[in-house]
Amino acid sequence: MFEGFCRTFFSCYCPLAVEGRHHLPGGPFLLCSNHTSHIDSAALMTASGRRFRTFALLGASDYFFHAGSVRWLVSPFMNVIPIERRPRPKSLAACLAMCRRFLRQTGGILILYPEGTRSPDGEMQALKTGAGLFAVELGVPLVPAFIEGAHRVLPKGSSVPQPGRLTVRFGEALTPAPPSCTEVSLRNRRRSAVERLAQSIQLLSPAYRVQDLVARAQEKG
Repeated sequence: MFEGFCRTFFSCYCPLAVEGRHHLPGGPFLLCSNHTSHIDSAALMTASGRRFRTFALLGASDYFFHAGSVRWLVSPFMNVIPIERRPRPKSLAACLAMCRRFLRQTGGILILYPEGTRSPDGEMQALKTGAGLFAVELGVPLVPAFIEGAHRVLPKGSSVPQPGRLTVRFGEALTPAPPSCTEVSLRNRRRSAVERLAQSIQLLSPAYRVQDLVARAQEKG
């Protein structure tokens, strides 16, 4: 029911355009996007063209499992894997174990928002280092994505979506780095994963696309 509602919503009320769907791998992967709105996850799942049951969402435990309205209205319709905003080693290990189990058993897709929370102004925020940790520890391809228009439709602090057009762009998958045993190498791999991801998401943003078009026009001129 929820999947059907979302497909209708993004077909009629907020028309959704999709670019780069061919970049999505066939097996399990992490899907990492900018985050400006509560409709982001539904937009990503709809844009993928895949069944919603193949997705899980990494979400803050205090928000998705303790906040009353969200707990009853959102969590039941999405496969949310809880994570603490400031995870302790034990809770982080438990979260990683749940993510591995989901990816292994379903061959599905884990949505992760590397900014950590929704942007208040629609601009992309700095990525948290935790995104690199999940990319390295889970060892699956990481697909960058950019959602354009969601902040206008349902910005942070709003509860009623306004009609508007959205675009979801998927980028080329980033392959996980080979395993390493040393702590220094592990930290470097996590940092490198975050840097590559940040650059890849920014390349999908409308601001970069405009700059690229201007640069190409200047080269031709």
